[in-house]
Amino acid sequence: MKSKSKGNKIKNSKEDFSDFIKKLELQAIETAEERMPLYLEVGIKDADLILDVGCGSGMVTRDIAHLTKGKVIAIDDSDDMLKVAKDVLKPYMNAELRVGNAEKIPFKDNTFDIVTCNLLLMWAKNPQKVVNEMNRVTKPGGTVLATLEPDYGGKLHYPENPKVDPIFAGEAIKRKGGDPHIGRKLRLLFVRAGLKTRVGIGNNRIWSCEEDRDYYFHARDFYVKALKDAGLSQNDIDKWEYDYLKSLDEGVQLNFFPQFYAIGKKPED
Repeated sequence: MKSKSKGNKIKNSKEDFSDFIKKLELQAIETAEERMPLYLEVGIKDADLILDVGCGSGMVTRDIAHLTKGKVIAIDDSDDMLKVAKDVLKPYMNAELRVGNAEKIPFKDNTFDIVTCNLLLMWAKNPQKVVNEMNRVTKPGGTVLATLEPDYGGKLHYPENPKVDPIFAGEAIKRKGGDPHIGRKLRLLFVRAGLKTRVGIGNNRIWSCEEDRDYYFHARDFYVKALKDAGLSQNDIDKWEYDYLKSLDEGVQLNFFPQFYAIGKKPED
């Protein structure tokens, strides 16, 4: 029995990781329209040396490597993620992967033209330390860029569901150890790091019901798992899903989820 239980845990763990990678790929595709203008604005195309911090699966790093003429170094502290990233980035000769902790970036001061991260600060134990480190390894006059950091406190959803909405408005993120309100903190984090800072919201467009439906079916397993982890019964989940899909079919569902960005300029010496 013990052996069978352990085997199931390993199997489930592998399935969860595989599902997570699929979600990251979808996330990278869906957020490209928000990230690409930021990359172009900060001059990634012509930068000589770029650092992507907390690269994860490498799917966002791939976009950077595709855009730039320079070299991209990507770091992450997960060996499993770096294995995935190695395959993702295989076609890009200008991309290099290294093991590295975002709170102690393994490079000298004033090394990179641009240092960027995506959906990293929300999960950082000490986001201020991460931004400080990103600033440290950036050259004077260079740029620190956080392309996408959400704020679940600004999430709007209608028609409402009193049982489900709080879960997707931050409770699930808190349960996993993340900060669901990191978006509103970007200015503070960047300014305290010594950067001349501008913040904004990248996603100004509200999706149509058809787009929401497509995204839901791509990510359905994650929604259902989050609700189960929060203690909802299968009947509650089924009812929520029925009502949600019905509102999409009727064309009345509205979702807005603010994704903040921050651009920080490091002062010249």
